[in-house]
Amino acid sequence: MVSKILSNYTYTGNLLLQKTFRENHITKKTVINHGELPKYHAEDAHDAIISIETFHAVQTEKARRAAQFNKKPAPRTTYPFTSLLVCDICGKNYRRKTTKTGIVWVCGTFNTLGKSVCASKQIPEATLQQVTAEVLGVKAFTREQLHSQVQSIRVCNGNILVFCFKDGSEVTRTWKDRSRAEGWTDEMKEAARRKTLERSKHNA
Repeated sequence: MVSKILSNYTYTGNLLLQKTFRENHITKKTVINHGELPKYHAEDAHDAIISIETFHAVQTEKARRAAQFNKKPAPRTTYPFTSLLVCDICGKNYRRKTTKTGIVWVCGTFNTLGKSVCASKQIPEATLQQVTAEVLGVKAFTREQLHSQVQSIRVCNGNILVFCFKDGSEVTRTWKDRSRAEGWTDEMKEAARRKTLERSKHNA
């Protein structure tokens, strides 16, 4: 109600006519005039409550506050493989996930519902980048090369990746599981070292 009062142009002593009109004689529905019919401006039609300058100042302030408090949500973060990796088991896209052993890509179904619903495997991001660079015939992986040539990547059982190119061709590659040692972070290695020392002291 307050907003309606602050936006009431009639308080300036002027009138803007035909802001609405009847849709037709059958429905008799009243609709807002967005330019379908001409509008008419009548100046000094009655005594003004506020000046035209005050009215415009209020509209400017309303617009400023609306821009301040009605901010658009931050854009979603995307990564080179976002929306490209498709699980061959359930058809869902893979998503990026940070784990204790590093960054991996995992099927959305597996990540949400578990292995009993989708028995897919997670793939280390470094492995994905390495295999992709080999398939594209480049020394180093780049987002630009990937998006300019590849339409999608099917992730199949047996560590198989099927690269579907935009020209209709396909290339199949098999990726290798990294060794247990490769998946360990420095913190994990240090914890294992301390545990080994404690065992040695205990056995001594």
